[in-house]
Amino acid sequence: MIPNVSSKEVSWSKNGIIAYSDPQSAEGNLCITFLETINGINWRFHPPQRYIIHPQLHESSDKTKSNDNSGTLASATAPATTNTNTANTANSTTSTTNSMTGALNSHITTNVTPNMSSASIVGKTSTTTTTPQFFYNISSVHWNNWFSLPGDMLAVCDEVGNMTMLIAGQSPEGATTFERLTMLFQDNVYKISNHIMPLTPTTEKPKKLERKQTKKEYHTTILDFHWISSSKSVIISQFCALDTTTNIYRNKAQQIPPYGVFHPPSMKYACAAIRRNGQIDFWYQFSNSKDHKKITLQLSMSESQQRNKELDWLQFANITPIDDGHCMLITTYSKLKNKLSLYKLYVSWNGTTNKPLTDPTLKIQNILNVSLDKIDDRGNIITLSNLHVVTKTVSEKDHYPEIVLVFDINGAKKSLIKRMRLVNTYLALDYVAILNPNLQREETNKMPLKTKRYNVRYYNDMIIDNRITNVSSEMLDSFISFYSDTGSITSYNLNDWELETERMNHQVKQGKYTNIITSVLSAGFRYPNLPSNLSLDWICVSPTMSGVLYKLQDEHIPQFRCVVKDDISENNNDSIDATAVAFTFVGSTHRQLSAEDLSIACKNHITKLAEIDEERAKKFIMILMTNLYPFFNVSLNAPKEIMEKMITSRPIQKIMLLQLELGSGFKSTENIASMARIVLYLKNVLFSFNGVARNLQFAIEQMNSAQADGNQSKLFQTAFSKQDLIHSLIPIAKWFVKFVTYLMQEVLILVNNPPTDKGTLVLGVFGSKMSRQLILSILTEIKRIAQVITKFPETTYPVLNESSNYLKMVLGESPINFEKFETFLTNVNNKFTAVNEEQAANEMQNILAREHSLLIKAALPEEHKKVAEFLITYANNTLVSHLNAANVYFADTTGLRTSQDEYFTPEVRHLLQPIDKGLVVDPKTLDEKYKDAVPYSQLVYDGITYDRLSESELKDGKLKRCSRCGCVTKAGYVVASDKTIIPTSIQTKRWPTMYTRMCICSGMLYEL
Repeated sequence: MIPNVSSKEVSWSKNGIIAYSDPQSAEGNLCITFLETINGINWRFHPPQRYIIHPQLHESSDKTKSNDNSGTLASATAPATTNTNTANTANSTTSTTNSMTGALNSHITTNVTPNMSSASIVGKTSTTTTTPQFFYNISSVHWNNWFSLPGDMLAVCDEVGNMTMLIAGQSPEGATTFERLTMLFQDNVYKISNHIMPLTPTTEKPKKLERKQTKKEYHTTILDFHWISSSKSVIISQFCALDTTTNIYRNKAQQIPPYGVFHPPSMKYACAAIRRNGQIDFWYQFSNSKDHKKITLQLSMSESQQRNKELDWLQFANITPIDDGHCMLITTYSKLKNKLSLYKLYVSWNGTTNKPLTDPTLKIQNILNVSLDKIDDRGNIITLSNLHVVTKTVSEKDHYPEIVLVFDINGAKKSLIKRMRLVNTYLALDYVAILNPNLQREETNKMPLKTKRYNVRYYNDMIIDNRITNVSSEMLDSFISFYSDTGSITSYNLNDWELETERMNHQVKQGKYTNIITSVLSAGFRYPNLPSNLSLDWICVSPTMSGVLYKLQDEHIPQFRCVVKDDISENNNDSIDATAVAFTFVGSTHRQLSAEDLSIACKNHITKLAEIDEERAKKFIMILMTNLYPFFNVSLNAPKEIMEKMITSRPIQKIMLLQLELGSGFKSTENIASMARIVLYLKNVLFSFNGVARNLQFAIEQMNSAQADGNQSKLFQTAFSKQDLIHSLIPIAKWFVKFVTYLMQEVLILVNNPPTDKGTLVLGVFGSKMSRQLILSILTEIKRIAQVITKFPETTYPVLNESSNYLKMVLGESPINFEKFETFLTNVNNKFTAVNEEQAANEMQNILAREHSLLIKAALPEEHKKVAEFLITYANNTLVSHLNAANVYFADTTGLRTSQDEYFTPEVRHLLQPIDKGLVVDPKTLDEKYKDAVPYSQLVYDGITYDRLSESELKDGKLKRCSRCGCVTKAGYVVASDKTIIPTSIQTKRWPTMYTRMCICSGMLYEL
């Protein structure tokens, strides 16, 4: 019999961190990795960090680490153990079939004898030093990805039922990179132990820790785990379709409020789990507390069920959010009774205006029991092999949860899928009138009455020709995926249960709309052929459904295979394919997903197209990027006020990152990628100048206050911090001066050599409204800074004022007059605006096409060629005529880093393997010197501060790299004393601290 392969042993966070179980390694049972770019084209899995998650982890200390090499590093905080005391209170209802039981835990700190229930006493374990140090296989891992949660907390459950809560990107000292884990608490089934402790990966087999391999089942095993969402709403993209009247794709997005159970702002988090024995655990933490608490209750049972409790373990269990008051649906299956039981778990936060921080109360209510058939309609014996319940968002007309049952057909390598939906029972008014004669007659013509009782509605059965071994749901439960024993995966849209890969084959025009797309699979992309379950530890569909992540049993590093298109010889479907990718990207951005899986899948497809025809590949990118802006409801021809807000938004940042990743690696030109880098750089320059300008005003107010109080110590510290902020702008200012000089060098060349059809970067920067507005905003912020440092020079400590003098010198030595340059860009804006206003309404699409072409590939469409002549002529008349052409032309503009050549080392700056093998490189095929990520990027400039890295900075071992764009930085670290105005013991907070975890491109930073 082929074993079922689960997807619960792996979890891919919104931030890109992948946590997974490794059941074979003796060095650990939990691994952390992520996908990172090697050269802007190829990717690899970062070498996994291994951790040993064992039941006594909360007792670890520096002493035990040195003795047993457990691979953990404890903080100075002593563990605070909280024991749970379950006090059961019965609440009887008027219903004869339903019983409701509430359970509330009291929490008693260490050294206080807890009043434990009998169940807790029986299961109480000893935690003395004589206890053998075992660690168990991880049965499931869960990032808090649900709904609006940020994806930075990780629940790790082992096969015994121990749950360890970790957080990424946080330590007792403050923010860190996301690959760094810190333990918050452990729950060893019967007690919860609070202990904040940074974890250190293991590098060798531990001496006093041993993996305990067991095939037995535990009654405390966690069968399902669910994160409770916050009170924030989310935006979901439902579908896009082609409007045949305008030949433009329209995207339908909707804001969805949280539904069911969601925690209030007074809570940091909340989550729930159900164990094999029917025990429900509910963990939570108040926003103003360091303690983590737990409430435990038991599924309601009759007396006969209580007697069989030890024998009647649950085989399957699901926790599902539902839009039916403040409750969740719990679905269980008992093999002993062959019965499906459904419960409502009610959660009351007990929050009021006067007393908002009260422990929540939980109640459980059995609402329905359903006996399952053991024989199908054809007389075959069937055995339930999987139970999966999917929620329905409040945006859907029929938002009742759907229960999917997968049965193995005995004697055949097939599976039977039964679908049922939980619905309310309705009573006809005629029947109600018999029970209640006083019912008014005029009401008898109304709709049936909705009751509080439930039933299930059955749907048509499905026969799958392969044995289904696993089921998962994706994208807020909008899709369901079935994994077969042969390695194939099929995904269905839960709105219509259409096979997603065949959606285009069964389209019927609905009014003026056709080509309805709901995912990247809608265009005909399919999952690749995968190994059979016999060779796998686990498998899952990636977050955007753009590929499959799996782990082979004899490998320690997972593998990623992206979706593929079988036939790309013809370009007829390129438009639909690009639109499907664009729609999926917009949906992932709304969900705040990192979406590197989608980027890899799209780049893989584009690279295949480029081998056929490079121009076709670039056209594919143009179609894709052009669709993104209207899907985000963004216009590249927006007015100035809107454009200023738009250029700093997260969607624009994500769009530029995608353009950067897709546009790299072309043989003829890299204008697509270079334009994206320029926009990201300019956004960073604007952010730095704007942030420093605001902080300078605040620092000046603090200095005035300290001076009035006569506090000399505070006065010097504030003065130093103020001038250090100015000092941090010097590398940024140098880059900007070089960039403007480079633009004028290009203008000088174009005056004598007209541009070709391939375009040039200076046309893209001058012609695109977004880049023009970015530069104008930067020039405005530079004037603000100049006014502040001129009006408020540092006179108390004159040595500190050197940073102001140096910044003014850097800006003043620019061979380009910034005032004339600002006037030039403003006049270009005005002329384009005047021309656009004269155009007819039906010409707006042509104007947008021009803006898209300039921003994406720095080239103009054929019908707008005169725009290039205007820009060059106008720049020549207004700027070049006032320049010292020789000084500009021969000025040093190296180090701008707008091309891949300046980012990645020459040895890896090419496609590292045939595209048939995919873009993700097997680390075993790399040379030994490339096992580490350090040789991938050129370690010359800091990608965020734009400062040249010194020898001491390269040797101190503190360097970060972006997993997406490949830049290296020291942002977030303490600034070296040789990089401040004068050496002091003061540690200042500069604006790059905002980039402790994330790069300017929105990619994830990790420590080298």
